[in-house]
Amino acid sequence: MSSIASFIIKNDVSCFYALNRRLRCKVLNVFFKNITLLGSTTFAVLSSILLLLFYQSIGSALAVNLIMSQIVIHSIKRIVNRPRPYKTHEWVIAVKPPKCQYSFPSGHSASALTLALVMSSFLPVLSAAFIFLALMVGVSRVYLGCHYPTDVSIG
Repeated sequence: MSSIASFIIKNDVSCFYALNRRLRCKVLNVFFKNITLLGSTTFAVLSSILLLLFYQSIGSALAVNLIMSQIVIHSIKRIVNRPRPYKTHEWVIAVKPPKCQYSFPSGHSASALTLALVMSSFLPVLSAAFIFLALMVGVSRVYLGCHYPTDVSIG
């Protein structure tokens, strides 16, 4: 393995360990269990449907972008086949492990960022809040033991 790849993997695991094991507290447990839902398939589909009903242009833009991003994400997952952290390391604290066995890239992170970018294009005054929430979804995926930081970054 190249020195760059081994450097990335080593730091990926170190950063994962810091967020998943060292940063634990009751407040963050509750916060991240809830914030991660903003990247879920259920939230994405419900958001798209509600927006299609009340704001058709935003809803259709969101639906198209979410579908396209998830097709790309799930295609890459099947090509890369990176196992989830809790399947590789016995020390991982995994909260509600996902059914999908592949870690790279993060579908929740992609979904949250897609939602944030589409909403930001229609409501630019709220862009910072949308992007912040999407970033928190990404951090939640590492904290909850579902993804490595690189999974989230690429997602």
